[in-house]
Formats: sequence, C-alpha cells, structure tokens
Amino acid sequence: MSLPNVAQTAALTAAAGGEAKRLTTGDGTNYVSTYSPAVNETLPTFLLLHGYPSSRHDWRYQLGALAQLGYGVLAPDMLGMGDSEKPTNLEAYRSKRISGHLKELVDQESLGKVIGFSGLVFLSSSYFPPGVFFDVEATNRRTLGTLGYTQFGYWYFFNSFDAGMLMSENLESFFHLLYHADAAQWGQNFAMIGAARAWLKANKNQPLPTWLTEEDKSLWLHLYSQPNATEAPLSYYRAVMRGIFEEDEAGLSNEDKMLRVPVVAVSAAKDQICIPEEMTAITKPWTTNDYTEYLLDAGHWVMLEQKGKVTSILPEFARSLTA
Repeated sequence: MSLPNVAQTAALTAAAGGEAKRLTTGDGTNYVSTYSPAVNETLPTFLLLHGYPSSRHDWRYQLGALAQLGYGVLAPDMLGMGDSEKPTNLEAYRSKRISGHLKELVDQESLGKVIGFSGLVFLSSSYFPPGVFFDVEATNRRTLGTLGYTQFGYWYFFNSFDAGMLMSENLESFFHLLYHADAAQWGQNFAMIGAARAWLKANKNQPLPTWLTEEDKSLWLHLYSQPNATEAPLSYYRAVMRGIFEEDEAGLSNEDKMLRVPVVAVSAAKDQICIPEEMTAITKPWTTNDYTEYLLDAGHWVMLEQKGKVTSILPEFARSLTA
C-alpha cells in the first residue's frame, strides 16, 4: 500500500478546511494544528481535541463544515500523535502540562470565545475528573461479570514493555483492531485481557469499516510509521497507571473539579469501552450548568461513523451559547 507524503498530508489538511500551523511552546514542545479563523468576532472558535490512536484528521468532516458556517476551528495533533512531538518520557504527559500547551495554542491565535473553554462537548469518552483515583483492576473485575469482558483489559497490554514494538511490527493489524469493522466484537477482540496482544501476534486483519476510505487508512499508516509513533502515546495510559498526575492534582477540592460551563455529551450506543450509560453517571454529577446528552447509533469513533449528526450538534451548541 502506498503511503501519503508530507505534501499529500498538507493537501488533506487544506481540503478539510484550514491551514497547518506549527507552535513551539514555552517549554520547547512542538505541536502541529489545523486552524481556520472565524469569519468575524461574534462567532466562537471550536477547539477540537482527538483521542487515541488518532490525529487531527479524525475531525476532517467537522473542520470543513464548521469553517463553511463561519466558525473558527483549531484542531491540534495531541502530544505524542500525528505530526506533533512524540516524547517517551512519562512526565511529559502530565495533564497540567498539556493543558498549559493547549492554552498557548489558543493564545497564539489571540482567540476570543472558545468552545472547549466557554462550553464543553464530550464525544464517546466521559469527563475524567482530576484527582479521582481510577481503579482499573476493580473495573475489570466488575465488568467481566456484568459485560462478559474486561472493559479496560487492554490497559495492561498498553502498560507492557513490548506493546509499542508489537504495534509497530503489525501496524496494519493494529489499525484494524482499533478501527474495528464490527463494533459488537470490540469488547472481546480488543478490551478483554490478552485479546489485543493475541490479535497483533496473529497479525489479524479484516475489511475496512464502511465509514473509512483507503485514503484514510493510508494516512493513518503514514502517521503511525513515524519514529516513536506507536510508543509515545501509550504514555497517556502508563502515566495514569503509575500515578504521574498525583502531585499536580492532590490539592484539588471537589469544587475545583466542577464543570461550570454548559456541557454537551455525545454517547455512542454500540461503544463497548466507553459505555453510554457511564457518560451520564460519570459526567453529569460534575456539571453545574446546562447539560445536554445525545445517544447516537455508532461505535466508538462517533465523529466518523455519524459525521453528519456530530457536525450538526456542534453549531447547534454554539448557537445556544450565544442565544
């Protein structure tokens, strides 16, 4: 399979509605973002943050649509992924440090109202309050009984010394494991303890999901073929499991953790890891303002699988903030 070069990557960014911008933060960390300014000062800018193992290109449908409506969009490649820097030092992935970087990205463009600060949208994943212990083992024991698989069993694999190497050696297989064609099999094929390692060691593949193209796959393989591309982003999981954030978050009170802006939560009905019911149970108690929830017929990658619906929810939320 042919892989896109840098020029093709830039062309895809432009086609999505924006230009690629680079920023070196005050502590010397390099980020690449797609940015398109709002047409006037009355319209907000969306700060679009992708998850793992993705890049800013997962927002390609929303980037173009929001820009056409006049909204600003700023979509960075998160630390360790895409075209941004890929450190392997766990300390680099402290949430407080990365939050500072995101503020620098916003300040670079002198942005006014930003959805991501003045309002929050959660897609698939719920709010993860800082300073709250996440008991992976207890969750896996509980869900083995209630769901028939360990919801976060893959975290143990991600924490192993050879995980990045196995992913790199079986990169196409890893792509199909994460961007699974059958959401109903994700729990057993990926989340279950030992399943991800077994999938990769067997170098399994499967048909491309209907919501992805061969060009999408080619770009992903290009981005995750870069040095440290499979190793670096595992640091997010390893940092949580090893308590890297504890010092930064120890002094936070429950009041500090509250979400004091309007919140929209978008759940995916077929997601077997970010369970829809948990979105309400985990996120809503931490909100103090308007809370709106949507349940979409999709697996985990809701901005791709239900691109039209997500693209309509975002400007609707923006309009509600200015009503």
